[in-house]
Amino acid sequence: MRTSHTFIEHIQHWARAYDRNGYLNGSILVASHQQVLLQEGFGMANWEHRVPNTSKTKFRIGSLTKAFTAMCIFQLHASGKLHIHDEIGKYLKNYPNGDQITIYHCLTNSAGIPNYTSFSDFWFRTMRLPMTLDQLIDSFKGLELEFTPGSQFAYSSSGYALLTQIIEIVSGMPYPSYILEHICRPLGMKHTGCDDGSELISGLASGYSYWEKPIHAAYADMSFPLGGYGMYSTVEDLYIWDQALRSNALIDGELTDLMFTPYKGSYGCGWMVSDFLGKSCIHHFGDISGYFSDFLRFHDEQVTVIFLSNMNVTPVSHLSRELAKIVFGGRAALPVEAKAIPMTFTESFIGSYRAHDESFVVSVNEKNEALYVTVPKMYGVMYKFKLIPVYQDSSKTAFVTEMIHETLVIHYAGSGEITGADYTDFHGRSHKLHKVC
Repeated sequence: MRTSHTFIEHIQHWARAYDRNGYLNGSILVASHQQVLLQEGFGMANWEHRVPNTSKTKFRIGSLTKAFTAMCIFQLHASGKLHIHDEIGKYLKNYPNGDQITIYHCLTNSAGIPNYTSFSDFWFRTMRLPMTLDQLIDSFKGLELEFTPGSQFAYSSSGYALLTQIIEIVSGMPYPSYILEHICRPLGMKHTGCDDGSELISGLASGYSYWEKPIHAAYADMSFPLGGYGMYSTVEDLYIWDQALRSNALIDGELTDLMFTPYKGSYGCGWMVSDFLGKSCIHHFGDISGYFSDFLRFHDEQVTVIFLSNMNVTPVSHLSRELAKIVFGGRAALPVEAKAIPMTFTESFIGSYRAHDESFVVSVNEKNEALYVTVPKMYGVMYKFKLIPVYQDSSKTAFVTEMIHETLVIHYAGSGEITGADYTDFHGRSHKLHKVC
């Protein structure tokens, strides 16, 4: 049985190996049985001014916000101001199908309302424009339901926009004010709140993407995300939140259990519930304009992993699970040190490489006497990473990528002809490729 000291050593060894290569960007907190094993910032909160991330850095937390919205609803239920099985039409007058959709359907993403963030023009246009909550709701309220409410699961921020408006109507308070007065202040979460994109938030990290080097992430207007994905926080404050959920500090245990109980599939109310390493994990993921976050809560084992990042290529969900694996006594893969060796460069390396089933394609090109690989990541978005040579012999050259733990090995014959390549992603999944041009 590992001691706490051993856990800390293993986690710190893992963190040093990843940080050495620049693969960690954001803030991480790992705790077990109310003992914090890791609480540290990595990379830059602001690349322009070289401001480092710390454990106190604030990040937009994306859809981790939904858990706070669910808590607001359950608090209002507990106080008798609404009932979670009320039809939304009771509060949102003249809302289409308001007599079929309940608050609980919206909480559990089973309402059948089309998700406005999946609309074809959202990422390219709507995301960047200011809207009121009423205007946002008007953008989807007239659309046909995708299925009978309560019959199946389909993730939808639209339902959480409706919950936001219900909270405001029932409480008589703007959503940000309710969060502050009924959650943050009672718990002492002094570094958590709603980001409207206008008010300056001291200590808030900037959000980034990557193309050969860090670049600004696509702009997202923050006037309308609110209860869907509009909050910011720190790992330290989210650990306070975690402990409050564990101790039923805001609602009683029966309601807490209901909030964490999946309805359709694995989704409860603002939380997902899945098995990981044979253990039940209450969790959620968030992403918004360069910020990626993951929150894992192993309730029975009293283990918590929180990873907030401001670099959208950092695979927070994978890395948070690697950390959980270490806490539970397993081994996590460590990256090869990204220390460049002298390399015999050959133009034959440059070109496109494709899997035999054409499901995966990468391209290698040269710029300023360095090699770069362009590869698809989440949502099919392409990213471009510098390749760092770490091994070369007469039959192959091995590279690791900057910013993310991936490898490319190019194989060649004695004549120099390329015979194939292996690309291994951060999950450890290897793709056998052949050069097509």
